Amino acid sequence: MNYGIKTGYNKAFVIDNQTKEALMAKDPRSAELLKPVLRGRDIRRYRADWAGLWLIDTHNGYGDVPAIEIDDYPAIKGYLDGFYPRLERRYDKGRTPYNLRNCAYHEDFSREKLLWMDMSNEGRFAYSDTELYCNDKGFLMTGDNLKYLCAVLNSSLIAWLMKNTGLTTGMGLMQWKKFAVERLPIPSIVTIQQQQFDRQVDAILQRKEIDPRASTVDGEAIIDDMVNDLYGLTNCEIRVVRKALVS
Repeated sequence: MNYGIKTGYNKAFVIDNQTKEALMAKDPRSAELLKPVLRGRDIRRYRADWAGLWLIDTHNGYGDVPAIEIDDYPAIKGYLDGFYPRLERRYDKGRTPYNLRNCAYHEDFSREKLLWMDMSNEGRFAYSDTELYCNDKGFLMTGDNLKYLCAVLNSSLIAWLMKNTGLTTGMGLMQWKKFAVERLPIPSIVTIQQQQFDRQVDAILQRKEIDPRASTVDGEAIIDDMVNDLYGLTNCEIRVVRKALVS
């Protein structure tokens, strides 16, 4: 589990489609540094709703990959020069004011992952198997069994647990910080059980692929029932959870 990208100045490093196209028109090589990026608000349950924003990924190097040399990308350098005084003053920067801060897990954004929003009144964990970044209002998780984790972490039971044991903001929103998610008790189950959860998640993802705003309450209700069974809740305990989440 890790934080999203911290640019130190999103106004410079996060751009819209129009700006992306202008940079590529000036220098086609600019496309090498432009990566799809999510804000916290774009991360929804099961699938992210990408808003057409792009990260200028002038990374500071990772593994055997060297830091970006900004002079190799004149159009992007010219664009960032318009923000240079602010870039130079920011804390989150790399070897030059043009570079982003160190990010040892940079490659994780290209892997299969879960992305989630840091503040929400419910679990907002989105599955992705494509290159997709998020800013510092979100987190990412890589590893095994991600669809199973996506199902459990988006469940009503986990939302109830976070509401009763986690931190909240001044507005009452739950804070899904890294340390809070790490300590959630997730049952280890056999492969055949996991496959049942995976199929339900796949069905939701397929529906949202067609229409990101499509209602999937029926599928999510099935997952809630499966999670309740997984944790061995009684009918009385299930009613307590449901009542607490609507109050």
